[in-house]
Amino acid sequence: MEKKKLIIFLSFVLLFISLFVSIFILLFNGYYKVALILFGVLMFLISLITNSTSTDNEVYIYKKIHENNRK
Repeated sequence: MEKKKLIIFLSFVLLFISLFVSIFILLFNGYYKVALILFGVLMFLISLITNSTSTDNEVYIYKKIHENNRK
């Protein structure tokens, strides 16, 4: 399970780096609309991951609080 999470994490990191580099290349070459679209995709992916992480953290805290109250 841990190896699968590592592969997913590395694939997201590579995706973010490639999107970021391609956005700058497109901006410097004058393709502003395409760069803006890719920037929107990048922001959407980042917000998706941060919302998921936030929800996971809230669930973890909720479980820990209720475990301590049961003892």
